[in-house]
Amino acid sequence: MSTQTPSRQPMGQQVTDMQSAPTREMGAQNISNQQIQQTLSEMQRRMDEPLRRNAGNETKPAWLSTEFYVYLAAVGFTLLAADLVGKNAAGVDTFRAQHAWFFITLMTIAYLGSRGLAKLGSSWRHGRR
Repeated sequence: MSTQTPSRQPMGQQVTDMQSAPTREMGAQNISNQQIQQTLSEMQRRMDEPLRRNAGNETKPAWLSTEFYVYLAAVGFTLLAADLVGKNAAGVDTFRAQHAWFFITLMTIAYLGSRGLAKLGSSWRHGRR
């Protein structure tokens, strides 16, 4: 094994240095110079590539999903219905604001649960790719 420190030359120039190295320094492995050059050029190519971050398979943002717009429409129609439904013959308001807000609360819980289940099923959260 060589005790020399590696040079600060680019990878392409180090290949020529390795070609002149005695084969006994490579140990028991029978590696050709062509394989070494291919490996080093592949390593250099990978190092020169810009770093790309993998977005993974995380679920898309909530505002891009159709369930978000369905939820907003349901809330809007619930509030509209609470406003438009009038009093019955006895003069009692049949769909009061407290009932409307109760239904909106239930819809919100259902929406948040569906988003949680969507993220729970994503393998990115479990560390598996």
